[in-house]
Amino acid sequence: MARIKDGVPTIKEIKEGESEYRYIQGTGLVLYVRFNNQLHSTKMQPLSTPPVVDKKLELLIDNKINDSIPTGDFIKSDGSIPYVGSQSFGGHNITAVNDLTVGDDVTIGDDLDVDGHTTLDQVTISTADGEFAVSGANPISLTTTGTNDVNITSGQTLDVGIGVDYELDVTRTCDWNTATVDWDNSNTFDLTSVGNITLETSGATSDKKILIQNTNNHASDFTGIHIKTSSQGAGSSFNGILIECDNVGGKGGTAGVDVRSENGIRIRSENDNAGGTTAILMRATGPIDIGVGSSLTAHTSDARVKIHGLCQISTLYNGGSDTIDCSTHSVKFDQLDTLHLVRAMTYKANDTALSQSSALTVVTAANDDNLLATVWMVTVYWKHSATKKNLQVYWVYFTSASSVNIVKVVEDLNASTTAGVLSWTSGGGIVWTNEDTQDARVHASALKIQGSGDY
Repeated sequence: MARIKDGVPTIKEIKEGESEYRYIQGTGLVLYVRFNNQLHSTKMQPLSTPPVVDKKLELLIDNKINDSIPTGDFIKSDGSIPYVGSQSFGGHNITAVNDLTVGDDVTIGDDLDVDGHTTLDQVTISTADGEFAVSGANPISLTTTGTNDVNITSGQTLDVGIGVDYELDVTRTCDWNTATVDWDNSNTFDLTSVGNITLETSGATSDKKILIQNTNNHASDFTGIHIKTSSQGAGSSFNGILIECDNVGGKGGTAGVDVRSENGIRIRSENDNAGGTTAILMRATGPIDIGVGSSLTAHTSDARVKIHGLCQISTLYNGGSDTIDCSTHSVKFDQLDTLHLVRAMTYKANDTALSQSSALTVVTAANDDNLLATVWMVTVYWKHSATKKNLQVYWVYFTSASSVNIVKVVEDLNASTTAGVLSWTSGGGIVWTNEDTQDARVHASALKIQGSGDY
């Protein structure tokens, strides 16, 4: 009597030359024969009309089967006898399954379509066989709740550990709603956008601040924080930097913008790419205080610029005229070094070896102010030798733009003959000419006593 088992046999289960019947779910009864160490199979076709079987013989055969075949070789539909080996469903589906409990690894060679709630009780997902992707038309939520994380005192964490690269591609809005964000980075961190980037703390009724801090302590002179804009040379592009303290309801006790440094402060305004110069503008609607020292007390009485302590000014200049306008506020000096005040020279000229008939220009034609009422006092000291020297003093005054009078008031301190004359021409100005046969050492100055524009 043939013994019938379920499932496809392996080659080790059948001896050489023997045959065995197997029942294959969805296929039917199949006869397997081992020949030349290979399995050969033949499917058994059921008869269209059941054969006539003697009832007594059928009962005898059934009893013999029940007595001869161990019950452990079968499974029961009630689940009391489980599978003890691997099972094959021959490429067919398993349908109408409620709960599916797996005690070990599960390998799925194709898509896994889960239409209901899914629970993963394990803590890791391995992507060793390829890319792990989560996609779909509906929202995707990663939510962690509970308090069983040993690394924190309360709540859970959602850790995303990336060994190489991490890409977050959001085509619309990305909303971060969290109490605290801590970014730890061991290399370069780039935050790039073709649109606006806003760092903002807003809505809090208590005092909050935004801190940009570099606490690196490399033993060198390096730039810790770099704020830069670049127009990349584009025409008519002025990519500026604006620091504002805005919408202040009333002036407070501290400065709105405070720039502090323990290593000096440098403000530069450089030329643009085309070589054009740029300016620095400093202004205030109230007082401006400038000083040197560890502390400075600002004045509040007048809207003016006040320089505290020592002040050194290399040059005073007024581009609109030749004078400094003091008509609005009088200028008072507590002390003055009068060394340069007593040396009253409007123009000066000298020559250490002025030859015969050569002229020394004291005042050029462009500066001689040759108009009515202009008066110059010209002093000329000249020397030909140790015994031949002289001092000449002249008054030069104009009666019109083309008429001048030259009056000599001092001469011949050394009782020598005149060896130089002073003259004026509209194209040459006021000049002194050497008329001696020897070269002359000449020092001359011209002081404008009064000018045509003084009245």
